[in-house]
Amino acid sequence: MDRGRLGPRPRAVPSGEDGSSGIESVILFPVVAGLLLGGPQLAMAYFAHEAAEGAAQAGARAGAAYGAGGQDGAAAATAYLDRLGTGTITSYSVAQTGTPSTVAVTITARVPNVVPLPGFTPSVTVTITRPRERFTSPSSQFTNAEAPNGGN
Repeated sequence: MDRGRLGPRPRAVPSGEDGSSGIESVILFPVVAGLLLGGPQLAMAYFAHEAAEGAAQAGARAGAAYGAGGQDGAAAATAYLDRLGTGTITSYSVAQTGTPSTVAVTITARVPNVVPLPGFTPSVTVTITRPRERFTSPSSQFTNAEAPNGGN
């Protein structure tokens, strides 16, 4: 077989594309690494937010109950987070504030860090506000004509 008639032997890599796979790897590696680390970090942040929201709801419920003390909501939220453990939230702070008619519980929590970046400390903050329970008499809600059965 005469190679002269068939033309020159084709190269494995076309001319001008030498080393392109190395450049593609350099460009794609940070993208792939970001997806591999960013996905679990977002999942941890979401789960920590859900845990903090559950604790804040439990605290607001306890703080808004009729006859609740000044920091009953904060104590209930702290107990909730203590039962949860440290896998979801590494550290937290609980604050209860309120007015005569409402109570608010705020949870600020640090999320476990999956992405090893200096200075990156993910955290979540959740505030739940509820009206305080209070008892009223039926006469304070209706006038006699508006009451069910005409006030009888």
